[in-house]
Amino acid sequence: MNDYKNIKISVIVSVYKDSEALELILNSLLNQTINDFDIIISEDCKSEEMKNFLEQYKNNPRITHLFQEDNGWQKNIALNKAVRNAKGDYLIFLDGDILPYSDFVQKHRDNITHSRILCGKRVELGSFFSKLIRKKYLNAFWLEKLYWLFLPFLALDKARHVEEGAKLKKGSSLEKKLNKKRPMIIGCNFSCFKKDLEFINGFDEDYTTPSVGEDIDLTWRFQYFDIDSKSVRYLANTFHLYHPRTWNKETVDNNNKIMKKKWDNEEFICYNGLVKKEKNLKKEKTEKKENK
Repeated sequence: MNDYKNIKISVIVSVYKDSEALELILNSLLNQTINDFDIIISEDCKSEEMKNFLEQYKNNPRITHLFQEDNGWQKNIALNKAVRNAKGDYLIFLDGDILPYSDFVQKHRDNITHSRILCGKRVELGSFFSKLIRKKYLNAFWLEKLYWLFLPFLALDKARHVEEGAKLKKGSSLEKKLNKKRPMIIGCNFSCFKKDLEFINGFDEDYTTPSVGEDIDLTWRFQYFDIDSKSVRYLANTFHLYHPRTWNKETVDNNNKIMKKKWDNEEFICYNGLVKKEKNLKKEKTEKKENK
């Protein structure tokens, strides 16, 4: 039995200028199977486009828009700002090119487990279907509901990870079998307790390019303190809108070097995060367990 039916949830959506995609995301979030959660738009920029677009939501008490100056990729800074401002005790993270299924928030909430992060995935749509959805010729809701009918055409459009669009019943033998492995965090679809993220001092702002810093880095720091991960594949599903990659092998390699150095130095609680730390505040697993 889930004991978190009444937990306060904040959904944090990371965006950069793409108001067209954000409109689709907000349409889904405002029409979820549950609605007792607030939404934080975490903009790694300060664009007139986004400001003007969000004017239509200014009287909606559920939506908060946070922004910052555009000084290159500073997603982790924006995310930490969103975490500080989040009213929820539980946080769900989405990227600004990710369209959640209609029961996405409910599935995260229904699978909350003490001291575990929930890790979902996404179907990576091809360019044609992404354009159809962006231009509103196809509603993502109907793509969700008629997924198996669309599947052959998604394959023709070179969609990737199409298996991630399948919905399975929680606790079924197939769901248990497919979700038994320990998952890694993917930054576009995961959730955790706010207090656990605060404990490891949030996102590490030393990462200034995409990949690794907003997900893989979190995974190993969480796991050190026995904050494990649980998969919500086939339960909390999403679609990823096609766009050219914003990162490359060099970016990933550089971030992996940063992460390895932090691992070697045992920086499980980052210095440059929610709070700026000047000295080593590394804590032992036993202390974490005593404080939980």
